[in-house]
Amino acid sequence: MKFYNKYFSNLYFFRGFSLILLSVISLSAQIPENLAEVSLSSEFKSVKPGDSGWLLIEVEVEPDWHMYWKNAGQSGYPTTIEWESEGAEIGSLKFPTPKAYEFLEMIIYVHEGKFTLLAEITVDDDFEGDVVTIGGKLSTLICNEENCIPYDVDLAIDIPVGDKTEKISAKSSLVEQAMKRWPVKPPSGANFSAIVVGDKVNLEISHPSLSDLDPTTFYFFPESEFVGHLLKQEFSLDSENGTLNLSLPINSDINPPDQLSGVLSHPGLAKAWQAVWEMESVNYGSVTVSNDKGPIKYQAVEEDMGMGVLQLFMGMVVIAFAVWLYGKGTAPGVVKNIRNRYQISALGFVILGIWLAYPSKEVPSEEKIEWGIWSPELETKLKEEGRAIYIDYTARWCASCIANKRVYEFDSIIELFKEKEIVALRADWTDRGPVILESLQSYGRFGVPLNVYHPSLSEDPAQPVILPEILTQSNVTQAVEEGRVSVGEGELSFLAIIGFAALGGLILNLMPCVFPVIGLKVMSFVKQAGEDPAQIKKHGLVFTLGVVLSFWLLVGVLLGLRESLSEDLGWGFQLQEPVFVFALAVFLLIFAMSLSGVFEIGMSMTGVGAKLTQSGGLSSSFFSGVLATVVATPCMAPFLGVAVGAALTMEWLPAFTVFTFVALGLSSPYLLLSIFPKWMSKLPKPGAWMDTFKQAMAFPLYGTVVWLLWTLQSLL
Repeated sequence: MKFYNKYFSNLYFFRGFSLILLSVISLSAQIPENLAEVSLSSEFKSVKPGDSGWLLIEVEVEPDWHMYWKNAGQSGYPTTIEWESEGAEIGSLKFPTPKAYEFLEMIIYVHEGKFTLLAEITVDDDFEGDVVTIGGKLSTLICNEENCIPYDVDLAIDIPVGDKTEKISAKSSLVEQAMKRWPVKPPSGANFSAIVVGDKVNLEISHPSLSDLDPTTFYFFPESEFVGHLLKQEFSLDSENGTLNLSLPINSDINPPDQLSGVLSHPGLAKAWQAVWEMESVNYGSVTVSNDKGPIKYQAVEEDMGMGVLQLFMGMVVIAFAVWLYGKGTAPGVVKNIRNRYQISALGFVILGIWLAYPSKEVPSEEKIEWGIWSPELETKLKEEGRAIYIDYTARWCASCIANKRVYEFDSIIELFKEKEIVALRADWTDRGPVILESLQSYGRFGVPLNVYHPSLSEDPAQPVILPEILTQSNVTQAVEEGRVSVGEGELSFLAIIGFAALGGLILNLMPCVFPVIGLKVMSFVKQAGEDPAQIKKHGLVFTLGVVLSFWLLVGVLLGLRESLSEDLGWGFQLQEPVFVFALAVFLLIFAMSLSGVFEIGMSMTGVGAKLTQSGGLSSSFFSGVLATVVATPCMAPFLGVAVGAALTMEWLPAFTVFTFVALGLSSPYLLLSIFPKWMSKLPKPGAWMDTFKQAMAFPLYGTVVWLLWTLQSLL
């Protein structure tokens, strides 16, 4: 029962799903640049090396729109700035007290109208230039009740360097005004305590000034991802001694931080309080957590990465397929031996479905890598002790991340981690929280997958090693043993990469989310066998053209984004966008229902028009190629992963060449059958089996829809 409660109690999926629907059906297109104005300035007229001051990020958001705080709450994306500077250190962003905003029964933390963010800057003592150049990129979401639009803006400023520091009085005044909107330290004498009981944390603050305040108008904004969120926070207040209590959920998948912190606001307080509970004072039931030095201990990671619920629904799809098989076997006119085959097959698939769906617990094994939950505090402590650390930044919705997990099952990798005494940590970014995002940005990344190896202090060089996006047994071994990794041509020649690309594209035809599309398109040869061979050859070429052009478009977008963002982008990145995942799931569901006979949109329909393929037109073959490309990207084969990972580090022409061979590999079955039409004589003759085959092909698509919805749930 615990298994089912764990996976079915999350109602935020449906709330977020409604938010996506509202965004999709909105009729008004918005230009992000028109929704907010952001400017960067400093309080310096000139600055002396070694001195400190403030950078000002002045923001004005359009009426009825909002921007997120450093913790977005139950939905949204935190506001961050990735800084670039030489000769200066820039501190963390300082935010004014946020506002709690309720929408679709979710609570989010936002800023509206005009506000100013601050960041402290300290110029290096040994800086010798005439100007300190500061650059940054602000990233956030700007939302109203109908739309959420990603907002990115580049910021830049040059600060003159002189023999003495001079400040601009108007800017210093703005800094003072911005600081007045900060939460303040609680008054002296305030006492803080916390206790974790089960899946909740009970927070307590005591101070006489709280005694006369209305407990129903308090609000607490948690800063740590360890603490969860509630739509309605219920405070209790003991007015005799001014003791305020609040119970909040916790995220058990995250290691407890060194301190719990947040902002406590109330209309009766002159300013909100910056509340902090040090870890020494946080009790877990009857056990006190201590920060004393000692052996490293961490919370073990769940190995399934949330795969249990996916297996449950996949099992249901398999059982549904078994029921369909049994129904086919009992249809009138089916001979006895065929009926027996259907029934035996149905029984086998029922057993398989139950095996997939049954909530079993894996028996612990000594021969595996033990993963702990990453936290910045744990990483710092491990580095101080000189330990070797391997960090896997991952997410449930990241197909490449899940595919990479296979590498950690090799005996040689398990032995290597054991021999080197490597502490393996996993940073789960499924909820896209700000703490892991900040860590990703420290490596110049904005997303997952990311795998980083930190050698022990005894190793030379003791510098972090960033692994390729697609992991192999070879590159993980090289990173750990040699402290480096080879990229692209360093491991594979260009001809080998092309070969792997073509082979990977061919393998994609066997993947569950591609085979129904390709299979149904090849099935159309059976219908076309009596037509003009030249016409059939045209269909093959047009299908191949659709695949190639789609791959060219996608690689062009990928490389364009790589150039504009100056970072490596991953294959299948579109599956990190909820709208894309939702649209693809709806499209494939409609297609699957058509195959099942719920309604007819064309027997060999693999494009986007309702009746494009009933006439066998060339447009049908072209859109079949486009669809094959769209549904192929989530199903990355191992060979294709290596080739694509290398291609995304190349210049434009070689990258386009590699992706062209991926496209040719994917389209090769159809292309070969169209060029050599005599091979079609080996295909079975048309008959009732075609309708059965069509219906059977619906079930892999239903499985793909389940996977996409499982992915979408983790994005909301």
